[in-house]
Amino acid sequence: MVQYIVTGDAAPTGPARRRQAQPATDNGETERIRGAGRISRAARRAEDRPVTDMTMMKRWIALLLALLMVLFIAGCGQRTPEPAPEPVPVPEPVPEPEPQPEPEPEPEPEPEPEPEPEPEPEPEPEPEHEKTPDELVAEMVAGMTFEEKVAQMMIVTMRSDADNTRTSTSLGAACEKAIREYDFGGIILFGGNIENTKQTVTFIRECQEAAAKSRPGIPMLVCLDQEGGLVNRVSFGTTGPGSMALAATGDTALTEECATILGQEIAALGFNMDFAPVADVNNNPENPIIGTRSFSDDPDLAAQHVAAFLRGLDRSGVSGALKHFPGHGNVGEDSHTGLPSSPLTVEELKACELIPFRAGIDAGADMIMTAHIQFPNIERKTYTSIRDGKEVNLPATLSRTIITGLLREQMGYDGIVITDSMVMGAISAHFDPIDAAVMAINAGADILLCPVNLYQGGGVDTFPEFDMYMRKLLARIRNGDVDIAELDDSVTRILKLKMEKGMLEETEEVPLKEQIAAAEAVVGAPEHHRAEWEMAMKALTLLKNDGGVLPLDGSREQKILLLIPSENHRPTVEYALSRLKGEGLLEKTEVTVLNYAPLYPEDEDLAKAVKEADVVLAMSQSSVRDVGLVWAMEQAHDGHKPVALLSLDLPYNASSYEEADAVLCAYQAFGIAYDEQGRGPFNLNVAAALYALFGDETPAGTLPVNVPGRKGGVLYERGFGLTNWGQ
Repeated sequence: MVQYIVTGDAAPTGPARRRQAQPATDNGETERIRGAGRISRAARRAEDRPVTDMTMMKRWIALLLALLMVLFIAGCGQRTPEPAPEPVPVPEPVPEPEPQPEPEPEPEPEPEPEPEPEPEPEPEPEPEHEKTPDELVAEMVAGMTFEEKVAQMMIVTMRSDADNTRTSTSLGAACEKAIREYDFGGIILFGGNIENTKQTVTFIRECQEAAAKSRPGIPMLVCLDQEGGLVNRVSFGTTGPGSMALAATGDTALTEECATILGQEIAALGFNMDFAPVADVNNNPENPIIGTRSFSDDPDLAAQHVAAFLRGLDRSGVSGALKHFPGHGNVGEDSHTGLPSSPLTVEELKACELIPFRAGIDAGADMIMTAHIQFPNIERKTYTSIRDGKEVNLPATLSRTIITGLLREQMGYDGIVITDSMVMGAISAHFDPIDAAVMAINAGADILLCPVNLYQGGGVDTFPEFDMYMRKLLARIRNGDVDIAELDDSVTRILKLKMEKGMLEETEEVPLKEQIAAAEAVVGAPEHHRAEWEMAMKALTLLKNDGGVLPLDGSREQKILLLIPSENHRPTVEYALSRLKGEGLLEKTEVTVLNYAPLYPEDEDLAKAVKEADVVLAMSQSSVRDVGLVWAMEQAHDGHKPVALLSLDLPYNASSYEEADAVLCAYQAFGIAYDEQGRGPFNLNVAAALYALFGDETPAGTLPVNVPGRKGGVLYERGFGLTNWGQ
């Protein structure tokens, strides 16, 4: 039940009155506490009032009655409660004002914390020492295995044999495995490996990705022989007119421009090393392999163009390699098939052959290629030939006297030395391949070029031979046949070059499609073809023009017999004639083209063609007199018809046909490229020469070599050249 207890406090007014009646709960403890509180407060309020006995008695009686009532109510249970006696009225005490709660003292403001003392600044750590490129390379070399070091000293090729019978155009499983296992220093691609832009970019990228998956992960040098002119591996790109033609222009700026164009195109394909320029001095007219690949027979003139060519390659971001040290121009044998020998001494080499190499070194040549040539007056050590058992002198490639003594110590060259191909006849026919490799390394060579061929397919598998080669070579080196300190020096030079060229830096990979598209925009670009055409034009050298035979007037009604030395020249001739007709420079003149190679004197077809012609124009690509061509000239002269000679190769053939009335030199024998429409083989220099014979161009080139006479002496001196058609 709920009861209301009236407290003994004075009844307040207002809102406080409404709070007087409070429900009492069944919690007795609460009631007792509250009751005790009231008694004590009442006693305190009456402390100052007078107290009588009667008053005290009344108070006790009232208190007793109230207590009895409480006990009665608590024990009544369900019974109807009897009416309680009326309480004795008790005088209300004078209300005492309710004490106001003392205001809580405002909290004292907390004292601001004293600022913590600033910690003493820790001394800044000393900046880490930034390692020099030499230190970084040294760390790399120290972390490489023995096998990895030897592999860095090898540039391999993917073909079946030295004759390029079969060549790879994509990375097969066997080659990929070999690259991932060994991480070679580089690869070299030949013409058969290079088909078109898309294929070449993809092929090279596959090779570099395989190298990246090897343990060292060192990118490879990707190399080719892009000399320009006759030696040209990218047939679908710009070729340039060749070294001797560039020298004939008399302008080293054109040589630098040509090398820049060649470098830009091969760099776009993925190459970073060009085995060019040829630094040989072509001072032997009988040399069968250098020829127009050389700039000149004058060492100073050659030196100027060698340095210019290197500058052009460097501008394009491609490394160049001088070749073939200490000079391949003064021999009469081809080291691809034989082992040439030169009688020159060191003093004689310094007076001539070494001058272009000196200029190339001063221009910053990254690499120098050695020659497979014997110099018995310099290197007297011999080796017993495996072919016939005879003693042969060590060629320059295997000679420490020449590579270390002459090139490094006397000339001060500290760049990379690379051998010429180790599978060329000069080496492979006479030297055991492992002996040759060990001797080349001990001689001072840093890289072995093409020590073996890598190819698998079509029933050909060179990998067993390669595996055997590596096992034997590594065993020989482990056995102490090679100075390990010098081997480390070679690897250091190779890695230093790669670091200098940025090959060891992490770069963001360009998507393959973008790389191909970028390369297609550069390789064989129209502006590059226009530039090489102008170079070829400026190289044309007029040596003779008796009777003003040249130029030929295409607007006249006349018949011209054009004699060509092979069918390979027909596409070039057709290109030139088509261009002349398209520009209105060959309107009425009729040109008959006849291949004289299979013809002999008094041949009916040849005799008929000469008889019907008004002018005979003969093309010659050899200094050897062709009997059929000599007979045709005689027949023309007998009929009082002029004969003009177009010299395609070395200008030496001008002396072979002194009976010609006019001689124009073009400096390139063969066409191995394609024209703008993809037709080939195309010979840039011959096309330019034919165009000049009928067009408005005037030859202004000069001879870069002396032309000897057939009976001795000099027929045409270096620097000679008629201008304004000799008028």
